[in-house]
Formats: sequence, C-alpha cells, structure tokens
Amino acid sequence: MGATEGPLSKELLAQLRKIDTPTIANALELMDIMPRTEGFMRPEIKSQSPVTETYVGYAVTGVISARQKSPRALEKTDYYKAILDIPAPRMIVFHDLDYPATVGSYWGEIQGNIALGLDCIGVVTDGGVRDLKEAEEMGFPFWAKEVLVSHGYVHGVAYNVPVDVGGVYVQPGDLIAADLHGAIQIPLDAAPRLPDAADALAHQEDAVISVAQSDNVTVETLAEAWKESARRGAQSSY
Repeated sequence: MGATEGPLSKELLAQLRKIDTPTIANALELMDIMPRTEGFMRPEIKSQSPVTETYVGYAVTGVISARQKSPRALEKTDYYKAILDIPAPRMIVFHDLDYPATVGSYWGEIQGNIALGLDCIGVVTDGGVRDLKEAEEMGFPFWAKEVLVSHGYVHGVAYNVPVDVGGVYVQPGDLIAADLHGAIQIPLDAAPRLPDAADALAHQEDAVISVAQSDNVTVETLAEAWKESARRGAQSSY
C-alpha cells in the first residue's frame, strides 16, 4: 500500500537483512565513502526490544514534542499520509524536540499496531517508547533513547523533513538498518555492494578467527593469521 516500490530490489533488501550492523559498518568503512566516525547513531539510541535479526527500511522522518499542548499539533491523518508517501518497508525515524529531557512516548501498543499495519517495520527515535511487552508480542521493535511511562502531550510537529537523530542526519527515504547493536544509515548507492563486501569480510576475518579458535594460538600463529587475512584483501582496521 502507499508509495511505489523503493529504489532497491526486494532481493537486495532480503540480503541486507542477513547482515548485522557491525558488519555493515565494517563494509562501509572499507568503501571509504565517509569518515569512520559517522553514519551510525550514538549509543543512546538503543534497542528497547529483544531483536535477533536486522531490520532494514526506508526512513519516514518526523518531529514530535510532548512537553505541552500545542494549537498547531498535526492531525493523525497527516502522520498516516506521511508514512504512505515513503516506499515500504518503512522505518520511522523521529526527532523529539524535548530532547535530551524527553517526557512523553509517542509509540506504544496503539501506535505500534497502526505503524505495523501501514507496512512499517520499527521505530528509531531520540524520544521515548512504552508498552514494551506488547511491542515484543506484535513484532514491532523500538530503538529509542528512553522508556517512558506517560505519553504526556505528545503530538506531531512536522513529517518527512530532515532530522538529526542520534547524531545522524536522516532525510525522508534514506535507508536505515537496525539490530540489537543499534542503528546505522546505509547510503543507497552503497547498498548494492554490501552483500559482496560482507562475504569478503567474513572470508578475511576467518583467517584470524580460525587460528584463535584452534589448539595452536601463539604470537607467531596469530601474526601469520593476520598476514593471511591481508592476503585475502583485509585492510588494517582493528
């Protein structure tokens, strides 16, 4: 439902879901398309749901606030329309104007069910979330700065605008991946290269891991393992 198919194929998205975020980060580092200190969200944006896989979706962005009532609060239908303007699968990425002293949760059982019904796969926010048990049961994970009991006066301020969440500048339609480690932005033009890069990294790292797990772990065998990893194409990054 909603917007037309996104820029990446379903097959590629399925491949990306098999890659954890640390491996995505490693692969992007080796592509050398951005500084190694950028593109991933600060540790304050953490998984508040027990997840065991990687969730990948196009960003539905927005700005919210909960500290006080606003006569300019956007209608709920504006939010739903903003979701449908972005291709599925959709990841909601919202900045809370009350940050860092957030006071109200936008997402809980009701909003989670609505978003899930509109082909959203999860929420990433520097604000708050609640109803964690219900979110887990419905399979709609939260990545958030806070878990907050109340929703306060939470309301929408703007939708599908550029936002800064967790130190990452996110625009509507950007690709976001998130798992138990946190959330990272994947440049769309780099996404097609990620599966092969991840496979290459696994092959390179296996040269060291296999020795580390063997019965012959010495300074010399580890040094040779690193050389073998380099022969397989590894770059110095650890």
